[in-house]
Amino acid sequence: MLYRPSRKCPADGKLSLRLQGAWTYISGGDVNPGTQDWLYYSIGHGANDEFWAFWRGGSRAVHIGYEFGGDVIFALTPRIGISIGGGYLRVSRASSMYFDRGVPSIWVGGAGANPRLSAVPIRVGMHLTLPLSRKVNFLAEGGVCYYFNARYRDELEEGTTIIEMGLAYYTRITTSAEAKGIPLGLHGGLGFDYRLLPNLFLSLNALGRYARFRTWEGFSEFEFFDYVEGTTTFSEQGILYYELVPDLPDPPRLITAQSSPSMTIGPEPRKAVIDFSGISLQLGIRIRL
Repeated sequence: MLYRPSRKCPADGKLSLRLQGAWTYISGGDVNPGTQDWLYYSIGHGANDEFWAFWRGGSRAVHIGYEFGGDVIFALTPRIGISIGGGYLRVSRASSMYFDRGVPSIWVGGAGANPRLSAVPIRVGMHLTLPLSRKVNFLAEGGVCYYFNARYRDELEEGTTIIEMGLAYYTRITTSAEAKGIPLGLHGGLGFDYRLLPNLFLSLNALGRYARFRTWEGFSEFEFFDYVEGTTTFSEQGILYYELVPDLPDPPRLITAQSSPSMTIGPEPRKAVIDFSGISLQLGIRIRL
């Protein structure tokens, strides 16, 4: 049975401000298999699949990050309200590997990846508030969200060093892109309010989101160093694809920007999917204005 407030219990005002921070988990989409492909490609392409006998480290999936923001909530009735708000979302995870031959050797190597995802979610939603006691409310919400300034950036590196001689081979690929079109997502959540003061509440919420975007545009910069031939650089600008990179030997499948994707090697390239779908565990305060 729901709690029915008495006249002695202060009634909520029409307008509230909610401020919160959150631990966030997202899917990531093609970012994670792209990172894994890069690192394990780096193990064997130096000479053959047995060139590096041992390695340390590995691919770490890009899932966990943080989010903070706020919402203004207008109560249409004591139990139903509408809101508009925004925040900042960021997820990143660096991965690295170190290689050696496992026997006395002049060769050592390493590889790394540092993908970063960020966005400014602007959301509109409906809220349901059900009082459970004088101090506790059950909350439910849902709505749509526009992912303003949704961005992807990654730095892929791998190199081989000859001891006492220095760097022998080096590859660096830097990619930066932004979601195009209208990147809209859906969100919904459940939670609780606890009244600390007549106008101040502590809020705990679990929020789920669906936000899967396919159309990204940006650039990729490629840098190759060979101790015999020196440094070679070039760049590509265009759509973000998830494809085998034709400029690398025995190429891995990566996310890079291409003016036109290669159709001559490997599986058919497709537009990269970067997925912000996931959950957030939010803790914050609500202030009745």
